[in-house]
Amino acid sequence: MNENSHLELQQIGTTVAIKSRTVKENRGFNMADLTGKTVYVDLGSESVNTIRTDGNLIRKYLGGRGLGVKLLSELADANIDPLGPENPLIFTSGPLSGLAPMASGAVLTSKSPLTGTIFSWNMGGGFGKELKKAGIDALIINGRTQKPSYVEVGEGNVGIVPAEQLWGKNIRTCTDVLKKKDSKVSVACIGRAGEKQVLISSFVVDSIHNGRGGLGAVAGSKMLKAVVVKGEKELLPSDQERFRDLETRILKLFDASPVLSKGLANYGTSVLVKLLDYMNLIPIRNFSRRGTSFADSLSGERIKSAFELENESCPSCPLGCKKRIKETGQIVPDYDSLWAFGFNLENPDLISAFKADRVCRDYGLDPISAGSVLGACAELKPGVIKDNGLKSLLSEIGEGGKLGNGARKYLSGLGREDLSMDVKGLELGGFDPRGIRGQALAYATSSHGGDYLTAFMVGSEILGKPLCLDRLSLKGKAGILQVFENLTAMLDSFVFCPLSGFALNEELCSALLFSAAGIEISPAELLKIGERIYNLERIYNLKAGFTLKDDTLPERLFENEGENEGYGLPRQEFEAALQEYYHYRGWDEEGMPEPEKLKKLKLN
Repeated sequence: MNENSHLELQQIGTTVAIKSRTVKENRGFNMADLTGKTVYVDLGSESVNTIRTDGNLIRKYLGGRGLGVKLLSELADANIDPLGPENPLIFTSGPLSGLAPMASGAVLTSKSPLTGTIFSWNMGGGFGKELKKAGIDALIINGRTQKPSYVEVGEGNVGIVPAEQLWGKNIRTCTDVLKKKDSKVSVACIGRAGEKQVLISSFVVDSIHNGRGGLGAVAGSKMLKAVVVKGEKELLPSDQERFRDLETRILKLFDASPVLSKGLANYGTSVLVKLLDYMNLIPIRNFSRRGTSFADSLSGERIKSAFELENESCPSCPLGCKKRIKETGQIVPDYDSLWAFGFNLENPDLISAFKADRVCRDYGLDPISAGSVLGACAELKPGVIKDNGLKSLLSEIGEGGKLGNGARKYLSGLGREDLSMDVKGLELGGFDPRGIRGQALAYATSSHGGDYLTAFMVGSEILGKPLCLDRLSLKGKAGILQVFENLTAMLDSFVFCPLSGFALNEELCSALLFSAAGIEISPAELLKIGERIYNLERIYNLKAGFTLKDDTLPERLFENEGENEGYGLPRQEFEAALQEYYHYRGWDEEGMPEPEKLKKLKLN
């Protein structure tokens, strides 16, 4: 079926939810049947407009990250002020949201006020499932209210609701109040940090899942406190028998993966601590050193032995990688927080790290960025954390303290930008790229900045999944990296959990899409969709002023005379790998996509 026929179907179709029928009964089951609604909410005029989602957009971008990136590129000029009313917050579900295992989340896309780049956050929880049950592919929130408000989404209804009573409240209180009205809703809200437009603030979904990139500050600039979603539609695949067979196959693959079924299912991401320590890959003291003597104190094994834990699962997730302490109900910190408030600050106190994570989760702060800026501050001013207290400093950030502007902005104001461990303004996570060199290249080329999830090379270089790579070499990594980036962009557009990459691939995704909606998109074409998304993100960032010079890493990580000798990144090898990466991408030597590449991907 060609694109024109899909457009015709989209124009005459009326169905906005997946219907229960088999492909055998009607092999003409088409993309128009898969698409739902795109909802535009203007906070300034207090208006809501709903249109049928263009099926051609879904075929070219799937949903999730891809649809969000496409809509942002059309709606917002790359040079807009991220905290201005014209910067939209775009929540998108995926074509399999609420249907497939590990596909219940949504993606939030906007221009980041922290980095100035395009930014997409793959949200956990059941927010995407509820959006899909409400028949919504994209919820676009623009403008600015005159008084605090939240957006409420229900079946057949989207409204703007006053939120003065919620303004000034942190995440737990806000979520509790909104869920008290209906416990089945999914709540994405900001805390006081977002209200005060702290640049490292984020939305938090259902008090558990917090993101990166400062998108909480975008909501704060709009006086938007929350988005509450509850859908009513029953989501059914078109070929239920075939879909359930694939679902069983996927669950078997999850079970057969030691990383998933033995590691993450039992310990969560804290399972990484002892392995990374054994390989001497945990950066400490703001990446100035590596290796620690207290890995056991913050390990997943220690946590599991010290507390009685229960799983906190996203809907339809077989893993339950989030863990909750049964006695107190507190969510156990992920590896990101254990690194940020433990190893990075040379703090062996597990309870202290727990408390720091809880402060971040309640204020709506990105723990990686918060821990990184504190690590840089501690290097600049030794004793500052001991003198003031970790919890107190984080609360100060949440209340609008200057450290909340992120490491680069804070340190550049002091003339010490060299101490900022970031890429494009986004602080690096707790994986030392000097010893995981494919990840080093991934950090440098990420559309978001220092985000390890745009291509989790740690999977292959440390865990040996989906293939085993030599972690201390950049040779051959450029070609592999761009495939991983395309695959991740595709999975994010289906809105599969990032951890699903240990079991899923483009072949399975193609089969799932066909059984769910009768839509045939080949595995190769799915990867091409991922490539299209990544190139569109690159174009947006280039228009925003980013250049070849921004595709690099902090100077501290390179091999310099007397520092990092034999361990730091060889600069010439890194720069050669970057040029090789550009070549594989079809970009010129300055990192700009060639016209032929854009034509091939059908990008203007």
